[in-house]
Amino acid sequence: MGTRPERVARTSVYLLIILAAATAAVVFSSALTYRNALSAADDSLKLQALGIAASLEASLQRSDFAKENLLRDIISDGAWEGIAFLALYDRGGRTVLHSNARLLGRKVEDSRMQTAFAEGTPQHYYLMLGTDERVFILDAPVRLHSAEYLLRLALHPYPAENSVRQARIQLGISVGVTVMLWGIGLVLMRSQQRAEKLRQTIEERERFAVLGEMAAVLAHEIRNPLGSIKGFAQYLIEQQKTDPARNQQPLEIIVAETRRLETLTEDLLVYARPAELKPSRFDLCELIHACVAALPHRPGIACDIDCIAPLLMTSDQDKLRQILANLLQNASDAIEHEGTITVSAAAARDTIVIKVIDTGSGMDADTAAKAFTPFFTSKTRGTGLGLAIVDRIVGVLRGTISLETAPGKGSTFTISLPAHLPER
Repeated sequence: MGTRPERVARTSVYLLIILAAATAAVVFSSALTYRNALSAADDSLKLQALGIAASLEASLQRSDFAKENLLRDIISDGAWEGIAFLALYDRGGRTVLHSNARLLGRKVEDSRMQTAFAEGTPQHYYLMLGTDERVFILDAPVRLHSAEYLLRLALHPYPAENSVRQARIQLGISVGVTVMLWGIGLVLMRSQQRAEKLRQTIEERERFAVLGEMAAVLAHEIRNPLGSIKGFAQYLIEQQKTDPARNQQPLEIIVAETRRLETLTEDLLVYARPAELKPSRFDLCELIHACVAALPHRPGIACDIDCIAPLLMTSDQDKLRQILANLLQNASDAIEHEGTITVSAAAARDTIVIKVIDTGSGMDADTAAKAFTPFFTSKTRGTGLGLAIVDRIVGVLRGTISLETAPGKGSTFTISLPAHLPER
């Protein structure tokens, strides 16, 4: 059956296949209908023109060109509808008859006329008149009174093009419906993906909630015996001070490791249950100076602060202090011998951007990808919760944190926080 995400992915693929197949079928059908409509319109005009040409040829055989303009009379009488003009030309291109009497005698040079004379078969095509009107032309060679002429019929294509217009409208509707179906399909897929992502987020939060409860209980259970062990070890150390001959190192190791376990339990509690937000208004520059001053001094490490006071913001000052303390300690640990730690802060509209930069050893891509993972650490001693706690608290403060680093080039942590959290 597969996992639920796999089923969601398969459903999306099936939906895309169905949409693609439906689109191909609709486009092919509409294009075929449109092409058939064009062909039918041409055939209809051609048949109509050939029928009129046959009737005209018979009438012209009985008429006297010099005495009457039969073509003009046909247009005047309206015997046939849809005729734009009629003309009769000799082999030299001279206009013998024309439905417009003013064009009689004019010589026309048209290669298509010569083609029709040479092949002896009717030629049809579309022509754009000087009035910007598009007409259907039929050039039909005829033999009248023992001489060769060319009968040209120009028909208005409007009646025959009704089917073409309908096919064009149908094609437009089909394209519109297809676009709408694609839109609905993409919205459905996006909604399904969002629903699956939301479900995974809820499951992850529930899992973290259970882990948080377990970690909190475990931390409390560990803390009590640790206090007793530490207390008795310190008592024994004090007792042994009266007897310098005794070795106090084992007891000192017990106290040191107990303190390390206390730190772990405190970090577990902070990560599992971040305290409730207590927003207040304060100067961020003052807080940065205080955190830098509290950082244990190490020879060879310089600290620079780039912050123009006052930089007022409304947030949880204690949580922000914890974030800065963790990042500063992390930066200090990353510098082996000599280096610089730079802390900068500036306002960008409704956001405060804080950067902690060190010139330490940096991290490779794999280490950087796991930097915020709980219990992951590259240090020989450490809980692996420092950056995980920072990431968790930044999320609680409705902000984001990013890391830029490379081996030998140091690290830059960038935190973006809202300038004003609503005070309670």
